[in-house]
Amino acid sequence: MKKLIAIPLIVGALALTGCSTISDPDAVGLYYMQGPSDGYAFGECVEPGQTGPAEWNNSIIFLPTSLRTWTIDDAEGSDSKEEIVVSAAPQENQPSGVQVKVATKTSFYLNTYCDSKGGVVREFWEKIGRRYGADTVEGWRKMLLAELVPTQKTIIKDVMRKYDADSLIANKDAIQNAAAKEISDRLAVEFNRLTGGKFFCGPSFNRSKDECPPLELLIIGLEYADPGIQAARNEKQKQLELAAAKVAEAEGIARALVAKANGERDAAAALAGLYNSPGWVSLQKQIEANKGVIEACRVAKECKLFVGSDGNLIMA
Repeated sequence: MKKLIAIPLIVGALALTGCSTISDPDAVGLYYMQGPSDGYAFGECVEPGQTGPAEWNNSIIFLPTSLRTWTIDDAEGSDSKEEIVVSAAPQENQPSGVQVKVATKTSFYLNTYCDSKGGVVREFWEKIGRRYGADTVEGWRKMLLAELVPTQKTIIKDVMRKYDADSLIANKDAIQNAAAKEISDRLAVEFNRLTGGKFFCGPSFNRSKDECPPLELLIIGLEYADPGIQAARNEKQKQLELAAAKVAEAEGIARALVAKANGERDAAAALAGLYNSPGWVSLQKQIEANKGVIEACRVAKECKLFVGSDGNLIMA
């Protein structure tokens, strides 16, 4: 837009000498004939980077053909350095919703479609652009602050009331994209309705066609308006995670105790089975019956005592 301020001054100088004008590569010119014989009448469009006429007492207005953006955020460097605070949908059994703070970036083209009669771009200039002096940086900004921003804030607040704050902050199921799409579609319709025509179009706009896709709004920031709520949510999540860790630890200890008890039970059952087996009973009877011999064998260095494959005691 800085270029657009200087160009009309140059054009004026050239007009006095009768020279032609060259439009900025990122601007379209609206050439108006004016004077005692012409009055004030539209002449033609001067395409970006093209040469147009420049005659005594006539004028040319330059409007941007490049992609424009408008950011609403409390961060430094934003176009509107402010907050949009919205009450989200109330949770169950609550009278009102938690407030969230929303930051947005809107991308759009001015509809600079032009035909032999001036097309949409002429209509824009004569209906709204001239009123604000939108061919200058300050006039362009003044126009958007008066026409775009209030409409945008109203629609954002209306749409955000449909969603609960926690889902929005967590972007559950890409809910922010869904909200931004609805805001974009509604903003495109309402903004153009209030300004009187299809003057502002989306990033896919092609100025050679008389078509105006919806402008695009992105949610670039979303947080609880009250920092204390976020801190409370963080503390709650921390406690939940600690509790989950303790449960997991307790479950691990319980599993170990169960495993130990099962092992002891199985060992006891195995011993009980052994003690009650016929072979074990027979061996105990043999030991009882041969106590003296077994004791003598134990004392003797060369004596060996073992149980044979048939379950009987054998001395060697």
